[in-house]
Amino acid sequence: MVGESAEQHARPPARRVFLSHTSELGELPKPRSFVAAAKEAVTAAGDAVIDMSTFTARDATPEQLDKTKLADADIYVLIAGFRYGTPVWDRPEVSYCEQEFQIATDTGLSRLVFVLADDTEGPQELFRDLQYGARQEAFRKRLHDSGLTVTKVSSPGQLETKLLQALNELDRPQQPSMPAGRISNIPARTVIFTGRDELLIGLRTALCAGQPAVVQAMNGMGGVGKTTTAIEYAHRHAEDYDVAWWVPSEDSDLVIGHLADLAQALDLSTGQDSPAVAVARLRGALQSRSRWLVVFDNAEDPAALRPLLPAGGGHVIITSRNPDWDDIGASLSVREFARPESVELLRARCDRLSEADADRIADALGDLPLAVNQAARLLATTGLTAEGYCELLDERIHELMARHEKGSSYPVSLTAAWTVSFDQLARDNPAALNTLTMVAWLAPEPVPLTLLTHQRGDAGATARDPLAFADVTTVLRSRGMAEVTTTTIQLHRLPAALLRASTRDDVVTEDDRDSTWPVTAVRLLLAGLPDNPWANPPSWPRWRELLPHLLFVCAPQRAWRRVTSDVAYLLDRTASYLQTRGDPRAAVPLFQRGYVLSRDLLGEDHPNTFTSAGNLALDLRELGEYQRARELDEDTLARSQRVLGVDHPSTLTSAGNLALDLSQLGEYQRARELNEDTLARSQRVLGVDHPSTLISACNLAADLRELGEYQRACELDEDTLARSQRVLGVDHPSTLISAGNLAISLRELGEYQRACELDEDTLARFKRVLGEDHPHTLTAAGNLAADLRKLGEYQRACELDEDTRPPPTCSGRGSSQHPHLRGQPRHQPQAVG
Repeated sequence: MVGESAEQHARPPARRVFLSHTSELGELPKPRSFVAAAKEAVTAAGDAVIDMSTFTARDATPEQLDKTKLADADIYVLIAGFRYGTPVWDRPEVSYCEQEFQIATDTGLSRLVFVLADDTEGPQELFRDLQYGARQEAFRKRLHDSGLTVTKVSSPGQLETKLLQALNELDRPQQPSMPAGRISNIPARTVIFTGRDELLIGLRTALCAGQPAVVQAMNGMGGVGKTTTAIEYAHRHAEDYDVAWWVPSEDSDLVIGHLADLAQALDLSTGQDSPAVAVARLRGALQSRSRWLVVFDNAEDPAALRPLLPAGGGHVIITSRNPDWDDIGASLSVREFARPESVELLRARCDRLSEADADRIADALGDLPLAVNQAARLLATTGLTAEGYCELLDERIHELMARHEKGSSYPVSLTAAWTVSFDQLARDNPAALNTLTMVAWLAPEPVPLTLLTHQRGDAGATARDPLAFADVTTVLRSRGMAEVTTTTIQLHRLPAALLRASTRDDVVTEDDRDSTWPVTAVRLLLAGLPDNPWANPPSWPRWRELLPHLLFVCAPQRAWRRVTSDVAYLLDRTASYLQTRGDPRAAVPLFQRGYVLSRDLLGEDHPNTFTSAGNLALDLRELGEYQRARELDEDTLARSQRVLGVDHPSTLTSAGNLALDLSQLGEYQRARELNEDTLARSQRVLGVDHPSTLISACNLAADLRELGEYQRACELDEDTLARSQRVLGVDHPSTLISAGNLAISLRELGEYQRACELDEDTLARFKRVLGEDHPHTLTAAGNLAADLRKLGEYQRACELDEDTRPPPTCSGRGSSQHPHLRGQPRHQPQAVG
């Protein structure tokens, strides 16, 4: 920091400027009056305004009051308009403005006189004074004849500019210097302060750049460590500041009082001065000095704080939940702890914790600093294990987060802080609380705003109204209760858990007693579900966005029993997305849960159960569990034939799935016979160009190849590919699988060059459509490598094999068989009983 010069120390504090004017100038013209402009000029000069508004009623004559006010002033400013104003009641021959001018003259005050020019524009009431107009004209003439410099102005803006210039040109009286020694009221620092090094360096850099630095949480949530970080900064850099002052700023009306306390601590004012005068002197003094720090903690309203911010060579820190401070200072984000910081704090306070246990606890707490610190204190003072703590967190979060450990640097518990915020939101904006609660019942991940438009009733209407929903998201963002972007909204896992705990049994819609929040979340996702994901890459980005919310809402511990059939459907669709994108192992538990729910709710002979069973078997087969898949498919086919009939599309799907199992188990002849029968029925029932029919044809061709009937297989593959390209498009995953199968048939027939060209084109399309790491892409690469070896290009084949080695779950047969078409998307199943 650069030291202060002697000239800076000699500069005085704020001067008290008395504004004399008639009442209409305080209101006109609109929207900015002459008096408002004058006050802004005084503030900009680092001075303080005093006028009648700063004096309370008292037992004194008007002349005595005017003398008292002016005796307290350093500068007298007159704004003379065209109206005379009110005569003094005990001296009716003069107006108050005339009396004030005379007193200022008699007492030797510095006088600045401004008169409204004849070309001033404004409403009629600014100019007309039928009763005392002649008196005012005479007063204006006496001003010109007084020997003073009288400045004419015709607009508020002109008055502000000329008054500011005049104030800056006036000599300032000398002031006493600030008290010797350091002055500070910064709160005590945390004994164990973990991490935040990058944030503190960024804060120091922003402060030294010469602009106020705003320390804020990006999503503004309480407990993220804004205040603790500001306190730590003040203590680390205590040697850099002669004055360090902490200003609690949650209540903006009290901020001026805390600043007035600083003015008194610096001997710039006394208890007899009004807070406005004290703050004006303080701002004037700080403007000419450096080596001071003022921290406004937990400020919420930038507009209210802006006029009070000191300027000069010192530093200002503002902590806030509101992220909208960019016009005032550099914006620094205080986010959750990085995981190593959480682990370090937990183990520093509780050394018996292993790194794995500390990591588990930090993950459960979402790395929220206040919660991590609270957990560390509890674990250090009790015999609670990491497992026991996590169980408490799941079962009794309200009680756990309500604990306020003795000696904590945070004034209230996490539960108390967030409960106050929730209650305030309920009073001020119920629609915003409703939206926040809906988000809380989804995963602690970004929630697409478009999903919320699928809510029922008033909530959905609000979400679909751009203006109304903008009001909702603005409130949540400005209060730091959620992280809001142009496309998503996100609530941290701990406040979300607290909100869920307090609303678990609430009914969302009064006329629907089943509409609890867990049920409403299920219905929301069902309404906002994307298109069938199977072999449908354009739908995958939307599925990827919803995946964490589907897994969270459908978790077994959620109270969604009233909509079990909906949950079964959501599980099946989610698993289908995971499998078709290339992650069959992650899909298995979801398929299993969906199947069990459908079976237990609807019975083993219900069509929905058939679909769930078939999809589970298809996934098991992809993972190499062929016998288990076969047993499930055989049972499903027998039930489907009995319940739906042998020609029903679902029955044909089951038959095709069983044929795939048989083929994988080496029973090619039986698989061929079943596929031939299924293809014939599909052609008759669905038509020769139906996607299910084309898949049956593709799988039959694979059986023919296994039985050595390469020519027939090739002819069937060529016909299937042509139909798929025409019906589905050249880049559809099913079309690409058909192309790969045709290439296998060509290779078996010795047409290596043609097979290679087709496989090269197919691989390029798979990479573009499904991505380079999708199992189908890797299988296509393996097929191309086989072609290259047949053509003698061993080096290129070897390089391709090394680069695209298929995962263990892929069949060694390449893409010779086409997974049968999955169960089609259907209307929402109706719960039974």
